[in-house]
Amino acid sequence: MPELGMFTEDWILEQAKRDYEAGEADVPLRVGSCALLVVDMLDEFVKPEWSPYWVPDATRQAAKIRALQDACRGLGVPVVNIGYETMLQGLDGPGPMHNVPIGGAILPFLGKLFLRPAFYEEVAPQPGDLVILKHAYSSFHGTPLETVLHNMSVDTVIIAGTMTNYCCGATAREAFWHGFHVVFGSDVTSSDDEECHRVELKTLRRGFARILASSEIVAELEASQTTGSA
Repeated sequence: MPELGMFTEDWILEQAKRDYEAGEADVPLRVGSCALLVVDMLDEFVKPEWSPYWVPDATRQAAKIRALQDACRGLGVPVVNIGYETMLQGLDGPGPMHNVPIGGAILPFLGKLFLRPAFYEEVAPQPGDLVILKHAYSSFHGTPLETVLHNMSVDTVIIAGTMTNYCCGATAREAFWHGFHVVFGSDVTSSDDEECHRVELKTLRRGFARILASSEIVAELEASQTTGSA
């Protein structure tokens, strides 16, 4: 590490590149202190050809997300299923939402989409799961999620779902600002643009979350349970 006043442009750019591509947050995963947040795995995003918000990669990842849900349930890790809804025609969400392209796409379908928590069947909530409805990108904005997590003595959240660069990324940032450690699933989050998915992972890796594949998440949870019972 250079002394103060000796940080060259090359050093700064090389360090940033290392952080974006290979940095790793110090966030251990332990059964008993974490919860799985499954964000927006709804028919509107996951059911093929159903709506203008369909994310094909979310459909392809559904089986992997279900496997992660089942693994967490088996280990006693709470599963919180979070879904976007517009029961009040979007009036309970941010006003500018309909002024941006992604929000404006719903205007022809108000009263038809996001009216209920229509979770995609393959990853639908199971008995014992929790369901939280939201009205913005972040799963924390205007919801009881923070209180629920604190009441379960959760200090670390695992994030899966769609989209990486919108609701999942916003939820990761908000979790971080609310004092939670964040683990972000690299192969159980998806976007409608592969480059946006990749870049969002880089940003989260450097400043907000530990990035792990779903198999790594399960392995670390299982190892923590074994260690804890030894």
